[in-house]
Amino acid sequence: MWMPIMLFFFMGFEHSIVNMFLFPFSMIMGGGFTFWEYIVWNELPTVLGNLVGGFVLVGLPLYFTHVRTSPERILKGRNHKETAGKESIDAQPATLKASV
Repeated sequence: MWMPIMLFFFMGFEHSIVNMFLFPFSMIMGGGFTFWEYIVWNELPTVLGNLVGGFVLVGLPLYFTHVRTSPERILKGRNHKETAGKESIDAQPATLKASV
């Protein structure tokens, strides 16, 4: 379980999930920092960087290439906003006979 996380870290990538493993592990092994220093100086900037990078590098290109330029989807046939009609409702509830 630890190997993929450690390989991700050794390749030099900064990611909040890797840091959630690495920094508590370092604290257990006697690292010279507090929990709040870890949160303020590492986890918050990393999470914000991941969010901004995800929105800018993934979300916006997908939006501009697919969502904005695709034709509007219109469903054909019946109005799908209707509720179930009376024909789909059973007049009498189902009964089950218990076998002892």
